[in-house]
Order: sequence, then C-alpha cells, then structure tokens
Amino acid sequence: MARPLRIEYHGAWYHFTCRGNEKNAIYKDDRDREIFLGILQESIEKYKVELHGYVLMDNHFHLNLHTPLGNLNRFAQRYNTAYTGYYNRRHERVGPLYLGRYKAVLVDKDSYLLELSRYIHLNPVRVQKLYKKKLSDRLAWLRNYRWSSNRGYGFVRYRDNFVYYSSVLGYLGGDNSAGRKRYREFVEEGLTKGIESPFKDVKGQVILGETGFVDWVYENVLKKEKGVLDSAEQPGSKKLTKEISVDKIVDQVCETFMVERNHVLKRRSNAQEARMVLIELCCRYLLVHKSLREIGRDLGGLTVGGMSHTRKRLQERLKEKHFLRSQFNRCVIALDKI
Repeated sequence: MARPLRIEYHGAWYHFTCRGNEKNAIYKDDRDREIFLGILQESIEKYKVELHGYVLMDNHFHLNLHTPLGNLNRFAQRYNTAYTGYYNRRHERVGPLYLGRYKAVLVDKDSYLLELSRYIHLNPVRVQKLYKKKLSDRLAWLRNYRWSSNRGYGFVRYRDNFVYYSSVLGYLGGDNSAGRKRYREFVEEGLTKGIESPFKDVKGQVILGETGFVDWVYENVLKKEKGVLDSAEQPGSKKLTKEISVDKIVDQVCETFMVERNHVLKRRSNAQEARMVLIELCCRYLLVHKSLREIGRDLGGLTVGGMSHTRKRLQERLKEKHFLRSQFNRCVIALDKI
C-alpha cells in the first residue's frame, strides 16, 4: 500500500495518533504517562502547535492538533523521538516504540472538529471489556478517566494549561458554564445513543472533510510547488514566530504584580508567585527561538528540571487561586499584543 500523503500548511488541523509496535503498551505506569505529557507540552510550546484534545490509552494515543505554522512533521519528529528515547532508557530497551510513522488525518474544522473531539474522549470506554458493563459504570469510568482532556472540557478545575478548550466549546455556546455543560452532555450522549466513527468519511486516507474542503486543499496546497501556503496568506504565523525579549516579559510581570525587577529576578525571591509566572511566560514565549537550557541560563542559571518543577507548581496554584489566574492572564494578553 502506498504511504499516505503528508499534507502541511499554515493553520491546518489534524487528528494525530501513534500505536505501539506489535500492539505493545507504550506506557508501563503513571510516571510514563506524566513524562509523556511533559514532553508533549514542551514540544507544542517549542513549535507553537496548539493541542485541542488528547487521550492516552495503553498502547496508543490520540491528539487533536492545530498547526498555525504548518510544521506538523518537525513537531512530530521531536516529540516522538524524545519520548521514545526516555522510554527506552527507563525500561532498558532498544528499537522503535511505535508501529511505523505517526498517522495524521487532515481535518475540516467546521464540519468535523466537534465530532472528532467527542470521538477522542470516548476512547477510554470503547474497549470491549467496558462495553460489557452497565451504562452507569461506563459513565463513571468516562467521567473519572485521568489521562484525557475530557474532564477539563467539563470542569475548569481539571484543566491542563497546555490544552486549548475554547475552539471546540465555541460550537456549543462558548467556554462558560452553559457551554461546558452542553459539552458533557454531548460526549455522554455518545454512550447512550452510540455514534459512528467520523473516520468513515476520510478521503484518500488523509483528509476528513466535505467535498468543498477537499477541493480547497487540492487547489491551494497540493498544487503549490512547496506544498504549503505562503506565509503572506496566514499573517498570524508571523505573530507566532516574533521574538519577545526577556526584558519585555520581566517588565510585564513587574507591572502586573507590582514588584521590583531585582525581586523577580532573584533565585530566592520574596515575590515567589511573580517569579513563577516569569519562568512560565519565558518558556511559553521563547521556546520557539531558544532551548530550555538557554532560557534557564538567561534567568540566572536555572536547570531544566528546576524550571519544569516550578511550572508544575504554578499550574496547581492557578487552579486554586482565582486572583493569581487573573494576573497571569493579564500578562498573556499584554504580551500577545506586542
């Protein structure tokens, strides 16, 4: 069978998946899953890829991705190689972890994004042993499944900071209590009524979309010599690759938290939360231009592991403290305007 086309362009949406070689597990325990999500977060930040949903199963995973810069292959190469390297070292194995290359289906956002999101989130209850259980048991399993973005779609307290929720929720009234309730009902309706796989509509092995979308891809992407849309046609890509200096990030954090520069730049700062936000924002805005090691050096010699630990602590605080979350969002809004 011929290898499916790899279609890339600025602004493309994908269903992205990999399966374990010979159907073997790709996670042995929760530590593997946590490291997997950590590498995923670092990779999407570095390549400015947006994650709109995920689910981790024992021997495969599903991601719902948007690529404003049209760089899916570069993201996938770094991401899959990094996790395979970690997994092989930890479990003392060699060779490929996944069965062949990744599979990426190009998605017509307006026609299939919402349905695809439901399909991804229902994966944990599709396995045969769970289908034999009562509906109440399957609903409980779905609602409590930890290794998925589903709970974050339903309840803010379960959210991952590296997942975008608003695009999908926009089809159900927005990212508000009513929209989140509709989303929970929409997903769980898939258990009570049953749904068909959206992939029955895939065309040419690689495109999930209506005829008009397929025609657009052919005319605007496949017929182009370089296989991608010109950056001029996607002005948002320039914004994503624009470099923001460390000084501007420091200035914004100081202004928002009303602290002095020397306080926020100290290793053992009294302005602890402001410094945590500074580290998070530097990683978020500079990774496309610098490595984590270089960012740590700019912040006073921080280690990659130390920054990772700080970012995890910040995410826990953001879930618990409304005012801190408001300050953080104010910084993001201001920096996005630069």
